[in-house]
Amino acid sequence: MTRLDYLRYMSPAVLVASGILGLLLGGAWVWLGFGAFLLVAAIDPLLGKDHGMRRGAHPLLADTILYFQVVPVALLWVVFAWRIGSANAELTALDYLGAAVSVAFMTAIGGLPAAHEMFHRHSTLGKFVGSVLGTIFASGYSSLAHVHVHHIDTDTPDDTETPYRGESVYRFVVRAAYRQHRRSWQIEMARLRKLDLGFWTPRNLVLRGLTMYALLLGCFYLAAGLTGMLLLMLVSALGLFILEIFSYIQHYGLLREPGTPIEDRHAWNHLTPLGRALTFEIVTHSEHHVDPDRPYWRLTPRPAAPQMPSAVTCFVLALIPPLWEKLIGRPLLQHWDTHHATARERELAIAANRAAGWPDWLSDAPMPSAA
Repeated sequence: MTRLDYLRYMSPAVLVASGILGLLLGGAWVWLGFGAFLLVAAIDPLLGKDHGMRRGAHPLLADTILYFQVVPVALLWVVFAWRIGSANAELTALDYLGAAVSVAFMTAIGGLPAAHEMFHRHSTLGKFVGSVLGTIFASGYSSLAHVHVHHIDTDTPDDTETPYRGESVYRFVVRAAYRQHRRSWQIEMARLRKLDLGFWTPRNLVLRGLTMYALLLGCFYLAAGLTGMLLLMLVSALGLFILEIFSYIQHYGLLREPGTPIEDRHAWNHLTPLGRALTFEIVTHSEHHVDPDRPYWRLTPRPAAPQMPSAVTCFVLALIPPLWEKLIGRPLLQHWDTHHATARERELAIAANRAAGWPDWLSDAPMPSAA
């Protein structure tokens, strides 16, 4: 990678810095982090597509950039606790809300992509740091369902992260969050039984995640009182909501016959310059699913795979279900059904469209020349 390529992946830290600055300034400035997100939402779609390669990276330098993301995120939370705990008299209810919203978005941008990358590492350090970043959103053990369910059952009814056709993002968030936590518990309990261990063991990853979140709550209570603890819980809920929205836009309505190989067509890609940089290539999603162990700097954009607009644009549109369905959901899935789906996936699509109350656009459509 070039120096510019390395610098691209520092953009999450730059955005988090805007959130830190807003908290330090106080007052209405606490909204600065959220304002930075809105600025990205406005700019990213205007930059066009980015199909550039990022190969040739030095692994140590690329990993250093990845792990560095922990620093600004941790500093953001320290400043957040300080602001809430030391300046109650200066903050209005709207300021409290602005601080929580900004911290949620900045943590999601600065922490979740890095945590996701670490979830797929085989190193103890990577998995631990990923779980620490996930703890902020009360999901320090969510990697269990992500790795052992989502990456196996992608686009099937058993997947915890694939939305149904016609399903609003709000319904999906509740369903997905519940299923991911439940499946993570089930996976960990099954692992412990194989080791002849009970729930109350330090090796229980779920217990570790819950303990870390309890410690975080305790720290915020000591630093900022009950208000700080409640705001932490609000940020956790908002952050989890943000996380599930990005899951929503990456697999919306896609279908796969259980047991068949996961291929390029089984994920949506959002190949824009800022989107790729801010997410450590999560939006280069097709190859990530074909080879989940491939580090972010080796992921190859696949323009022929299913495409969506900017991830941030899709995030905003998903919040307005009628617009999402009209502008994104139906037209892009119609194209997927007629240009990417196999014969069996077309059968699944006909049933899924019927369940969603959508038109049957497949009955007379010709089969794609290749699938």
